[in-house]
This record gives sequence, C-alpha cells and structure tokens, in this order.
Amino acid sequence: MKKTILFLISIITLLTGSIVSAQTYHVIDGVVIDEKGETLPYVSLRITGRAGTMTNADGGFVFKYKQTVDKDSLLVSYIGYKNLSIPFSALHTSMKIRLEPAAVNLKEVVITGISAESIIRQAIKDIPKNYDTSPFEMKGFYRESGKVDTNYLSFAEASLHILNPGYTTDKRDLIVINKERNLKKIGEKEVNNPLHLSVDGAPYTILLSDIIKNPAHTLGKDYAEKYKFEIAGSTEIYGEDAWLIQFDQRDGVKQALYKGTMVIIKSSFAIVSIDFALSPKGIEYAKADISFLARPVFSLLGYSIKKLNEEFSERYIKIDGKWYPYFYKIVTAHHFKARYQHLEGNLYINAEMFISKVNKIPELKYDSRLIMPRNYVFKNYVTEYKDDYWGDYNFIKPTNSLREITEKISPE
Repeated sequence: MKKTILFLISIITLLTGSIVSAQTYHVIDGVVIDEKGETLPYVSLRITGRAGTMTNADGGFVFKYKQTVDKDSLLVSYIGYKNLSIPFSALHTSMKIRLEPAAVNLKEVVITGISAESIIRQAIKDIPKNYDTSPFEMKGFYRESGKVDTNYLSFAEASLHILNPGYTTDKRDLIVINKERNLKKIGEKEVNNPLHLSVDGAPYTILLSDIIKNPAHTLGKDYAEKYKFEIAGSTEIYGEDAWLIQFDQRDGVKQALYKGTMVIIKSSFAIVSIDFALSPKGIEYAKADISFLARPVFSLLGYSIKKLNEEFSERYIKIDGKWYPYFYKIVTAHHFKARYQHLEGNLYINAEMFISKVNKIPELKYDSRLIMPRNYVFKNYVTEYKDDYWGDYNFIKPTNSLREITEKISPE
C-alpha cells in the first residue's frame, strides 16, 4: 500500500512539474523608437535562431520567452537601422528600445554595370540556395478584421501551426489551428455585418501571396515585359548590405498591376522584404474581386462594389543560413453601395500573420482531420478580450486605438 501511495505521489509530482514547466515563461513589453523618438512598426525582436515577436503599427510589443541561458540575447532588427543586441539580463517591462540608423544611400551610382532586372532574375534563380527547400513548420499568430468605414464587421485572431512544404515544390501549405477567437463586440458596440460578408480562408491567401514561393502570383511569368525595375539605392538589414529595388507597371499596360519596393541582399541575392500596392497606372482595370472575401451575388442583390486599393507586405528572417518568413500583411479597400439596403461606404479588410518560431523538424503530425479547410471562417465567438487568452504563444500586441476600445469590454 505504501509503495502504491508513493507511486501515485510520484506520478502527481511529475504531472504537476510538467504543467508548471509548460506554463513558466517570462514576459517583457515596451516600444521601439528611432533616433528622433518616433515609433517603428513591424520591427523584428528575436532570440537568435529561436522564438521571437514583432512590434505593431504603433511600435509596441509584448514578448514571451521560456527560461534562457546567460549567453542568450534579444536581437532587434529593422530595415535601414543597425542591429541591436540586448542581453537577457537587461530585459524588463516597459522597455524603450532605441535603434540607430544605418547608412542609406538613395542616390547610389551603379558602376558595376548590374541592372535592376538582372538582380531580380538572379534573386529568383537563387531561391533554392537562399530558402529552405525541405518541409518546415512555422508557429504563428494571425489577426484579421473587416470594417465599413469605422464600424467593425468582424475581428478574429488565431494561433496557428503551419507546415510549409519547402520553396521548390508546388505542394500547398497546411494549417492547423491551435486556438482561435472571433469577437462579438468591439468596444461598446455589437459587431454588425449588414452586408453578410465573411473573411474566407484568408490565412491560406496570405501564404499563397508569398513572393518567394509563388513569384508569378504577384509579378506574373512575363514580369520583365510588364514591369519596370530600377535600383533606388542601398541600405542595411540584419547587418548586411542590400539593394533597394523599386518597381512599377510599364506605361501602356492595360492591367491592374503593382507598384512597390524590394530589399535584396547584395552578397546572396536573397529577397528579404517586399511592399507593394496597386499601381495608379492600372487602378482603373482593378476588379472588385478578393479571393478570400466570401460574398453574395452582388448584382442580383443590388450591390455595386469597386476596388480602391490592395496592399501586401512580407518580411524574412535569417536562421542558420536560410531565410524564413516572419511577417505577412494584406490590406484591401473597396467602395460599395447596397441599393436595396440604402448602405454606402468603404469596406476595408486587413489580415496579418506573424511567425514567432520556425521548427526545421515539424512538431505536429498534419493529419487530414486536423487541417484547417481552405474556406474556413473563424467561429469561436467571444465577448471578452484578454491578452492572456494565448498562454505562452507570442502575439502581435493590439494597437493603441484597438486597445482602447477592447478594454471597454474586458472584465474588471
């Protein structure tokens, strides 16, 4: 009997220890600013080669990390600024992290004879060299919102596991939902969706827009004929020199194409950042059709809708010699008119995904029964907004404006 009791105590001790261990993590927060004291959005903060977080649009961040060793440090990186390494012994709450600008030459004179077009061609050719071609897993946080003018139609978040099959295969990414929530109230108002719209499978749409995995999806196979590229200058990112490549659709091209900027590492031709939006040259040809917007047959119901803009951003981080995505963002804007419902306004859809950790050996088994469907709509409706909902998952801190309205519905 005594042995049995001791055995049970041992099991309870082991289980309790594992639970405590699983829940033990440190939390820091703060803001990242530039040399003038202005906040910096979407800055990467990462334990070298491991977990990380990023700042929101207001420059604010929250970072959760487990017990570390003395040699660990937090690496803070942002395009055009010098890397900053902070020892873990110096981390605390309410931090104000200041980044110093790196030398940026926006009037670089190219004397090597290299052209922007040749840089793009080499970057695409070197994708197998610069990016992981084997399957890897990404642990991420996802947030989406839909608004008509200033009124929310939806607001959903999820922590995700993503299996990327590698950058030289046509296989699609797979997503498993760890946890999700969809707010029924934003501030003091109920979420109201008179248009009966839903954001449909947006995480997959974001991943499909990965320019490294699907360069033709953004630029098109005949990009050289439709786009004009130019070297706009040079900058520094992650301690490496890089080209700033600007692009826009050529005059006379009767399509809705894009205008934007790429950052490409000079030594390896790795694309590490891209931002683009619909070009003013082709906006008149833009179709009111968003692949991740589930909507009724507008014409039959008296709806008219016109696309105003579409924006996309993506960032990569270097881990053990390969570049991996750590941030995606899509923003779309449409003007709509619902004749029978006497409604008119601008419809905004915003979806962003932050990758907090990359596992070269996947932790999960991506069983078909667990995979998120391609047309999935987040359905776990809640009325309370709590940051601790995510446990030890790193998430993008809500912006100040969102924080102000969500705190009104949080319990005292």
